[in-house]
Amino acid sequence: MTGPGSAHRVGDIAAEQAGMLHRVHQLAAEAARLQHHVQSAANNSATRIDILAQIAALDRDRDLTEIQARARGVPRSWVDLARRVGQTGDAWTDEQLLPTPLPKTKRRSIARVIADTTQLIDMAAITVAREHLLATSGVSGEPEPAAAQQVRRNMVAIWTRAVATATSIGMGRTQRADISRTTVDDLEQRLGHYLQYSLEDLDPQWRRYTTATIAAAVRRSLASLRRTDRGTNTANTDTDGEHPPTPKALLAQARHALRTTVVDRSESGAGTQIGAAITDALPHMAAYCWDCDIDTLVSGTAAPQAHRDTGPDP
Repeated sequence: MTGPGSAHRVGDIAAEQAGMLHRVHQLAAEAARLQHHVQSAANNSATRIDILAQIAALDRDRDLTEIQARARGVPRSWVDLARRVGQTGDAWTDEQLLPTPLPKTKRRSIARVIADTTQLIDMAAITVAREHLLATSGVSGEPEPAAAQQVRRNMVAIWTRAVATATSIGMGRTQRADISRTTVDDLEQRLGHYLQYSLEDLDPQWRRYTTATIAAAVRRSLASLRRTDRGTNTANTDTDGEHPPTPKALLAQARHALRTTVVDRSESGAGTQIGAAITDALPHMAAYCWDCDIDTLVSGTAAPQAHRDTGPDP
């Protein structure tokens, strides 16, 4: 076993951790392989849908494996490396060098912050991909305002819990920055994945986040956090840049990624009118669904106070 500050190799670490990293690499590599088949199956709708379903299942399995790995003490930088190596198609061996990990502190609670941030990234990517597909289908407004409102509530609740947890455990600037560092890349990757869906195929993925039980479960866990940590002010959710990105920030990043990839690509060829239509439609869709209450959240109010145990959402 290597000592503190020395170089780490996969063959030097515990077998359980090495196995989890291998699994992350394997799932990422298989998803990347299937991505190549999506393009070749463009004219075969049934095959394309089947491949996309396989990729989605692989991504969900990898997400869970990554969360479990971090909860069991595998450094995030090692997990990120295993995923990147798998996505590029390179081999993963016992001789693979691993970066020196950050100091470990309160791993279970940090895993909660990581899991919440990962879920927020997925929700933002699905939301913006859906906006794009609605706009290109000629839909000028939100067709399901109640469901979209619930997604917004759920995102705000999850962000609130992530911040409250980070505050409760005294997570430092370095740890918070480490969690947030790869957010943009992860968000762009997920957005690119969901943009390959049709609106019909994406709908079941989006509806997973429209249930009020998500916010209700968050409220219960927040209440439990306050009961077990009465000496810490978990309502301190100032937005000084050290917290997980807010829902509004994640959505803005996703929309920026959409404009700089999908729209720019369409405007460079024959799709200029489509690109212009998307650009015109998205700001309206965004304002209709999200802006008002998120502005209130990031203006300095104590967000956790908005999610006390007051019963189920109407």
